Amino acid sequence: MLARIPADQLAGLLDISGDGIVTVDARQVVVAFNRGAANLFGYDPAEILGRPLDLLIPARFLAAHAGQVAGFGRAPEPARHMGERQEVFGVRKDGTEFPAEVSISKFGAGDRALFTAIVRDVTERKRYEAAARELDDLRTRTRVADAEAAARHSEALFRRIVETAHEGIWQLDPDARVVFVNDRMADLLGYRPDEVRGRQKWDFLFDEDRAAGRALFERRRAGVSEQADVRFRRRDGGEVWTLMSARPLTDAAGRFDGALDMFTDLTERRRAEDALRARTEELRATTQQLWQAAKLAGVGELAASIAHELNNPLATVSLRVERLLARTPADDPRRRQLEVIEQEIERMAGLVGNLLQFSRAGRDQVSTVDVPDEVVKTVDLVGHHLRKRQIRVEPEFAAGVPHIHADRQQLRQVFLNLFTNAADAMPAGGRLAPRVRPGRLPPDRPAVVVEVMDTGTGIPPELLGRVCEPFFTTKDEGKGTGLGLAICRRIVQQHHGTLEVESRPGQGTTVRLTLPVRPDTNVAGLHAE
Repeated sequence: MLARIPADQLAGLLDISGDGIVTVDARQVVVAFNRGAANLFGYDPAEILGRPLDLLIPARFLAAHAGQVAGFGRAPEPARHMGERQEVFGVRKDGTEFPAEVSISKFGAGDRALFTAIVRDVTERKRYEAAARELDDLRTRTRVADAEAAARHSEALFRRIVETAHEGIWQLDPDARVVFVNDRMADLLGYRPDEVRGRQKWDFLFDEDRAAGRALFERRRAGVSEQADVRFRRRDGGEVWTLMSARPLTDAAGRFDGALDMFTDLTERRRAEDALRARTEELRATTQQLWQAAKLAGVGELAASIAHELNNPLATVSLRVERLLARTPADDPRRRQLEVIEQEIERMAGLVGNLLQFSRAGRDQVSTVDVPDEVVKTVDLVGHHLRKRQIRVEPEFAAGVPHIHADRQQLRQVFLNLFTNAADAMPAGGRLAPRVRPGRLPPDRPAVVVEVMDTGTGIPPELLGRVCEPFFTTKDEGKGTGLGLAICRRIVQQHHGTLEVESRPGQGTTVRLTLPVRPDTNVAGLHAE
């Protein structure tokens, strides 16, 4: 199951992020604007919500921005960094502009698409990069004596900028050993600067990331400058995610002399993105469940229509048979045949009644329920399907099974799903054994235990833990929605019960439901959850 994040906690998580987080709909209208965005752009959220995104973009970029967003909406990738081809700028409420680093993600498609941008002011980084370029330029002119003093001054200025930068910075030698590290980088790793210097870069990586870290450094040796997401292992064992901007260094002869790397802490941003992604998946799963519920409602309406249509001819046939029996003497050999017909008519009438009960799904029907009786009625409903597949039904009902308080129709849906799943697992026929007995739930509550045992193909151990996940199915493609057991578990949990699955490949599967006799003092509460 997906993790469920309450809306207030999600909003709080997004608000504590230092980055600006802005969400717009397909019309480019702002629908979410966190505290970081308010600080960055100078707008109160109430001033910007419901207004066009154009307010946050310099006028000279508006025409190109609209086309880029449209292209991203049609592209297959769910997220990308903006600014790969040209610099990105934002504009504040007071009209001042600032250079920005922007990553954009999309959720949904078409008119329901949402675009979320995470924005960071990189003015300080630009200042650092400009200072670095100035230093490089000055170093190329160190042959001129009168430029040496200026170069030393610029280098001191550069070092002060590096030491006070918000980004982590270090310099590596050709063997990837740290020869310089600023305080911010040491703090990201949880060490003092002197504890970082002299150690190799991979000493601060997780074991599973070291091969990728070495590959990135070899790209520096090959002369490649680039950005990449890098995860570091802190001294306390925790992880810190960074965006690395790295470039190779060369000596006066042009030989590889190491690398200069700058790191922006992305840990909070990734947490916010994970929270958004989890929320989106949760909404998608809920939508699918609602869609399935609508399908079941349609099936119920069809069942009701069929049942009503069958009732009239059944009543006519029943009346005619009743009259014939009244006119047929007890010793007439034809009477036995008429009695068989009468019994079958009564059985068909029972099936029609079950169809009518099934069609009422979704209405509040919490009441006292005789579980063995509901199992029998559900078996009757799918009896033809089971017989056609050569499946023997061998129910086992213990004595003294108490009645429970439950939603009768929801329980029938659970039994129907379990019986049809069992039938699908026995394509060559087999045995289906629904069993009902008294039981207990912790700490010591009276309960009823329902076990549905089949002799089917079974479930591999590596998949057994996932069979109740929404949209996961072991059936062939196109033969299952993956919602059957997920819906069963949800209904059982709403009744404060438990659902367990035991299975062995080739030996069959047993699904065990344990339902409390009375879940609470107000049975209507089942529908209030």
